[in-house]
Amino acid sequence: MSTVIMPARADRNITLVWILAIWAFALFGFGADFGRFAHEQPAPPLALTLHGLISVAWLGLVTTQVVSAETANMRLHRRLGWAVVSLSALMVPLGIVAAMVDMARQVGHPDFAPQFLGEEFQDVIAFAICTAAGVATRKIRADHSRFMVLAAAALADVGPGRIATNLVSATPASPLAVWATYYWGTALVLVGMLAWDTIRHGRPQRATMLGAGLLWGGEAIASVLYFTPAWKAAMAGLVRAWGWAG
Repeated sequence: MSTVIMPARADRNITLVWILAIWAFALFGFGADFGRFAHEQPAPPLALTLHGLISVAWLGLVTTQVVSAETANMRLHRRLGWAVVSLSALMVPLGIVAAMVDMARQVGHPDFAPQFLGEEFQDVIAFAICTAAGVATRKIRADHSRFMVLAAAALADVGPGRIATNLVSATPASPLAVWATYYWGTALVLVGMLAWDTIRHGRPQRATMLGAGLLWGGEAIASVLYFTPAWKAAMAGLVRAWGWAG
């Protein structure tokens, strides 16, 4: 991968802070749910386990990329660059498959909610767009680093969502409640990035603005669709047509 210019002094270490915040959300969220996952019967299928392992590997690679850039180890940064791209390309279809398998396993259960696929699809689409933008802007230090953090943030709602539903037992009853339940963690990351840009650069950076618009726009659409009968019926039909529960 082409050389990525070192971050400007004004952005030193902040990218690592953002990535570590996403790690904290993921670890705390999944940690709260690990006991149920480990003892679930029937056991979660291979597709879900593989998706989780690859997601962790991707976030680990991106974290290594951030550390290598911050420590001026650009040889390692370049060496791992295309590995991140390859893994990202794998995560997109695998994310769709994992979402469909997980929903197919819930058919017939009282809590079957096929409309939740809107949240799943939104995450994958935003992740794919932000990752592609990160690759396209790899020679523009401010945009590249922000787009890769935004790609991670696109998947970060899983952890905070599990915190809300498992620890707080949140039951959303409106689009705003859906957004607050599943996307509050993403909102904290985005607000933090916008605030940093404003304080350190005098205005939000282009990548942060574009990413925030993409994520918040997609989240708003998914939250409204959650309570749209036609969407629920369409997703229920899609799950029945899919059929495979792993």
